[in-house]
Amino acid sequence: MVTKLTAEQIAKFWPVIKYAVEQSLPPTVGEHPDKMNRMLSAMLRGNLEVWVSYQHPENRFEAVVVTQFIYDDASNMKNLLLYCVYGYNNISESSWMEAWDAMNKYAKGTGCKMIVCYSANPFIVKQAQKFGGDTSYTFISFNI
Repeated sequence: MVTKLTAEQIAKFWPVIKYAVEQSLPPTVGEHPDKMNRMLSAMLRGNLEVWVSYQHPENRFEAVVVTQFIYDDASNMKNLLLYCVYGYNNISESSWMEAWDAMNKYAKGTGCKMIVCYSANPFIVKQAQKFGGDTSYTFISFNI
């Protein structure tokens, strides 16, 4: 089951979420001492949204996904960025499908034109291809 967490749930499960986020931050974040405090603050304000996938009947977290809306003023496009994606163990194909359906439905329902993400993880890239994602672009970054 895929669920979007409330601010109260984020605070309650912060140690579990924090670990997932630390393991899957995008390359654009960089390093600074209060990085995780800023992440938590953004989540509690709703600037970053936290989703969890969990299995019944144990109600154990299977995966954490952090999303953010990004806007391109020049093209007037709103997209849903999969900011972090982290799986705790092997995730079943049915769980991947359920999560994709939930993200797709949420993106459409909030007026997004695309779902976008960064990843260097070959498995995530392969999953994106399975769901019809365009993986022909390469993310390029330069440290300044």
